[in-house]
Amino acid sequence: MYPSSRVILLALVLSSCGSGDTSSTGSVPLKTLAERRGIRFGSLYQYDIRTSAYDQLFETEMGVMALGVFWVNGVHGDSRYVFQFAELDAQVDWGRARGMVLPAQTLVWFEDIPEWVKSADAAAVETVMYEHIDTVVGRYKGRVDAWNVVNEAVGDDGTLRMGHKWVDAMGNDYIRKAFVRAKAADPGAVLYYNDYDMENNQPKYEGVKSLLIGLKDAGVPVDGLGWQLHVKPSSFVAGTLLARMNEIADLGFDNYITELDVELPPAAVEADYRQQKETYKTIIQTFLTARRHKSIVVWGLRDGDPYWLTNGHPLLFDENLGRKPAYFGVQEALE
Repeated sequence: MYPSSRVILLALVLSSCGSGDTSSTGSVPLKTLAERRGIRFGSLYQYDIRTSAYDQLFETEMGVMALGVFWVNGVHGDSRYVFQFAELDAQVDWGRARGMVLPAQTLVWFEDIPEWVKSADAAAVETVMYEHIDTVVGRYKGRVDAWNVVNEAVGDDGTLRMGHKWVDAMGNDYIRKAFVRAKAADPGAVLYYNDYDMENNQPKYEGVKSLLIGLKDAGVPVDGLGWQLHVKPSSFVAGTLLARMNEIADLGFDNYITELDVELPPAAVEADYRQQKETYKTIIQTFLTARRHKSIVVWGLRDGDPYWLTNGHPLLFDENLGRKPAYFGVQEALE
């Protein structure tokens, strides 16, 4: 939320640039503006902190409902043969009833490994991974539209990560095996690889590109690349982002923005919020210019919610679900 002593000044500043109306009356929802531009727009949905006002805003503005489907503290954290689907079932039912696109993440991630998997014999780990993919993807076949199959397999130096259970048990072939298994579980779902800092880190980007090329050459069913884009104002060069997205597109992969946010200092002032607005606007404009652009997901609905960058004011709506300047930056880019 903006510092209370500065709200009036901020409203005047925004009004002067045509972005001061924070009411929803008469406004075209972001999801509608996005659909007019040929893409889908949405947010991560946080089931555990939702309210009726949260749900109403989400339904009004969002056409994509991203689902956090994890092992630890998720659907498969307690033991090998126990799955917990009640909350995820409710989310999927709610989103499907409202015609939303439902992407889910993540199936295989080096950080999201329960202790019982870490302690399992290496010979059993491949079977455990297959059981998870078969059960989770199979359950939502035809209902969840896309899956982040493998998350953050490339390190910051551009090499494939080592020293985690998946690679210890299967080598780097775990990546190929995960995609092949997910395809078998739901042949109609979109399958993408997902990673961070590719807009900035040249070795990281080259490592991801090399991974995708290798998977494609091996006939592995990878449909697209998920760009996380956890950024700060002025932390990236738009031209570099565009060039890299176009290069990925020319390799035969679709581009998805999967976890977008723009972090500010905890004690953010008006100038920070203006920069945040322009950063969101630049990202959306860049994405719309890129080839094979598909959808954008902001990594949360409102500031201050627990889970990610709680004190960084990173999202489009403030703690009271009011529209921030960042919202209007997205709106202007989509119009």
